[in-house]
Amino acid sequence: MTPSRRVPEQQSATQMHLVAMVNPPTSQYAVNWRNPLGREDWLSSRFYTDLARMLERGKFDMMFFADALAVPEDREGDYGTTLQTAGKGSIYLDPITTISLAAAVTNHIGLGATVSTSFLPPYTIARQLLSVDHLSGGRAAWNIVTSTTDAEARNMGHDGIASPGERYDNADAVVQTVVDLWRSWEPDALIRDRESGTFADPARVHRVSGDLSRGPLTLPRSPQGNPVLMQAGSSPRGRAFAARWAEVIFAIGDSEEGMRELRTELRERARIDYGRDSSTIKVLQGIQPVVGWTDEDSAAKLRTLRDQIDLPSALTKLARLLHAEELNPEDRATDVLAEHRGATGSVGFEDMLASVSERQNYTVADLAIEQSLNQLHPQIVGSPATVADHLEHLFRSGAADGFVVFPALYHSSFEDFVAGVVPELQRRGVFRTDYAGPTPRDTLRQAQ
Repeated sequence: MTPSRRVPEQQSATQMHLVAMVNPPTSQYAVNWRNPLGREDWLSSRFYTDLARMLERGKFDMMFFADALAVPEDREGDYGTTLQTAGKGSIYLDPITTISLAAAVTNHIGLGATVSTSFLPPYTIARQLLSVDHLSGGRAAWNIVTSTTDAEARNMGHDGIASPGERYDNADAVVQTVVDLWRSWEPDALIRDRESGTFADPARVHRVSGDLSRGPLTLPRSPQGNPVLMQAGSSPRGRAFAARWAEVIFAIGDSEEGMRELRTELRERARIDYGRDSSTIKVLQGIQPVVGWTDEDSAAKLRTLRDQIDLPSALTKLARLLHAEELNPEDRATDVLAEHRGATGSVGFEDMLASVSERQNYTVADLAIEQSLNQLHPQIVGSPATVADHLEHLFRSGAADGFVVFPALYHSSFEDFVAGVVPELQRRGVFRTDYAGPTPRDTLRQAQ
């Protein structure tokens, strides 16, 4: 991905934001688990505590844990190919449990958990996240998803997944109820006056409106007001949802101009449709950096990563993703994507696949390899200075408020980024050298 210098540097903020996405053992690189530089202890607590300490040392705003509620199935409803090939979604630890581990060994980094609005009662969501928030000193964040597959719905006792519109309508009601529950205690409701014997003022603790819960919550107000809201919907309905609720929006842009247009659209929607202060909304672009000490070294790393991907296995994974029986590697990728439209349950993701495939004139084989390599997220390859050049340009030109970093390898990709790219960004004055305060919301406000 090469930055264009035609756009004037116009970002008024001086500090970008960095968030780490965590979903081992495969992440966005399908064969991470087979690479000798990839750690194998992803079912141990030390894997996550080591990673949390490293990311906090790198002054990342947040780390968040991805999640899904079913092993992905093929068109026949079989999960065998996913497990056989270590497809994404083979393994997911519970995110609430995992961020609790990270909370115990860190002091500043934000801790995000993915929780679906489609199955859990709002009261459960509100109490789980606010519990972690209090126990971490106000560092919790909620990555809001609606879930997308019938397999997930069936695991949770439903016949099948609802339509995207229904899922988002339900999500609006669930998020509103969760936020109301978080605010059911006024900031000064917890008195704890030993002499008078008053523990809490009931006049400052309230029921909530709506049909999904009546409250109040069994916890007082968060140290940061309420946990940070994060979301990654990219369909038109998903964008409207993000504009209404999200403080941090994860986006996947397939071009610099596309990134800039999406950021502008989301901020304008939030301001016009919902009366929000657009400067409080951070649009972060997903990237997969491949960092070496020289450009040549990083290019060699990328070749090695690509060479380790087996085409038959990659085609099997793509066929499962698209619910296709068999794929011809020589077919045009755009034709196959059109034929299997709707298979993934994510309109925005499929639009991105089609856009990149059209621009790059991908065959099915090309698409399968790139999907296994980086899930078509923008790859930024080079020395620390080269990678910093790209990120600084995208940030200053208004294409992004920061970046969601997807590693190829755990933990070595993050180690390369923290050791090389972060100091380079700090030297240029576009990334913090310390946290602005104890909560992620303090950090998010630091660069407004």
